[in-house]
Amino acid sequence: MNPGTTASLICPACGQAFLSMQQSMEGMVQCPHCAHNALRSYFGMQAQVAGVAQVRRRVSQQQPLPTQPQQGVSALSQPAAWLPQPPIQAPANFTARQTLQHSQALMPTGAPPPPAEEFKTPPHLRRSPWRGAFILLAFSVVCGGALWLWWDSVNAPLVKPAADVAPLPVKAVVKMDPVVPKTQIARAVIPAPDVGAVAEDAKELVTGFFAADTAERRAACIHDAAKYSAEIEAQFGAVGDKKTELRLLSRIPGMPQTLPGGQPVPLFKLVTSVCANGALIRLETGADGKRRINWPLLHETHAEALANFLKQPAGEAAWFHVGLRPSHGLDIAAELRPRYITFDVQVSAGREPHFVARVERDTPLGRFMNRESEWGKAYLARLLVRRLDIQSDAPCLLVIDCEGAPER
Repeated sequence: MNPGTTASLICPACGQAFLSMQQSMEGMVQCPHCAHNALRSYFGMQAQVAGVAQVRRRVSQQQPLPTQPQQGVSALSQPAAWLPQPPIQAPANFTARQTLQHSQALMPTGAPPPPAEEFKTPPHLRRSPWRGAFILLAFSVVCGGALWLWWDSVNAPLVKPAADVAPLPVKAVVKMDPVVPKTQIARAVIPAPDVGAVAEDAKELVTGFFAADTAERRAACIHDAAKYSAEIEAQFGAVGDKKTELRLLSRIPGMPQTLPGGQPVPLFKLVTSVCANGALIRLETGADGKRRINWPLLHETHAEALANFLKQPAGEAAWFHVGLRPSHGLDIAAELRPRYITFDVQVSAGREPHFVARVERDTPLGRFMNRESEWGKAYLARLLVRRLDIQSDAPCLLVIDCEGAPER
C-alpha cells in the first residue's frame, strides 16, 4: 500500500468506514462491507491516513532509549517495532466505526449529532392513570362486603324459642255489621220453591186448561179468573177448527227473580198451534194455598202484545210483563251508552222477538233498577214503557215506571 494516497471513506448505505485508494471524485468505489457501489463523491471522507507503520516508526524514533544497564545489548538488539510504543492518537476528526450510525453517514465530520427524538406512546395504547385506583377500589369493596357477611353470620343472635317470645298486645276490634238494604235482607230469607212440585202442578193445570170444554173449567185453572174472564174466553174459548191446541209444555232452565222483591220464579215454555215461538207461563199461589196459572204473563206473551204495541205510533205508553237481563247496550251508538242503563227484553220462550229496554241513568228510577239488578241474572218485572226512536240494532223501549218501585 502506498502511504499518503489512502483515504478513509464512510459508506452511505451501511455507515461503516473503510480505506480506499481511489483519489478521483468521479471514480467508482465499492464498499467492502455491503458491496454498495457508487461514485467516490457520494462516500463520506474523514481524513487522509498515513501508513500505520511509518507513524509508529516516527514516534518510536523520537522517544529516548532506556538506560537500564541490566537490559544490555539484548534490549538494543530488538527492532524498534517491538519496543513499547505510546498509544497512537487518532486525528481530531476521526470517528470510531462502532459509534457511527447509519443516519450519520453523509453528515459532515465533526458536526454534533442530532438530538434523539422522544418516543411517544399512541393514545389508544396509553393506560388510564385512574385504572389502578379503580381496580384497587373495587377490590376493597369486594373484600369489605365479604368481611361484613362473614361478621354478620358469625355474630348473628340466636333465635329464642317461640314459648319465650311474649305476644304483642292486640287491640280489641269491634266488628260492625254492614248496612244491608231492606230489599237484600228480604231477598236473602226467601226460600226457593219446590221446582218438582211446581212442575207437576203446571203440567196438570195446562193440560186441564186446554182440555176444558166450558168457561168454568178453564177459569178453575187461572189465578183470579173472575177479573180476566172476558180475555180468557176471547183468546182460548173458540171451539172446532179455531180452537187453540196444545203442542208442547217444558220447563225453562234457570230461575229468574221478581223485580223488585227477588222472589225465585220457575218458568215454563208453552207452544200452541197459534204461538210457535212459545209463550211464558208461571204459577201463582192463591189465598187458598193452591197454585194456578198467572194470566197476564200468559196472555201477553201468547198474543205477542208488546210486538204489536211497537207497531203503533210513538208517544203512547203501556204496561207489560217482560223478562229482563242487564246488558252492555251495544245495540245503540257509543255516545248514547253512558246516558242509559240497558236491559235485554224477552217476551217469548224463544230468541225472537228481541227488544232492548233503556232507563235514564241519572233518574230515581234508573238508580233504583241499577241497585236492584245484578249482572248475569234474569228478572221478571211489569214495566210502563213507550217506544224510543233512536238508531239501534233492535227495537228500543224507554222505561218510564216499574211496578213495585218506591214512589218518586
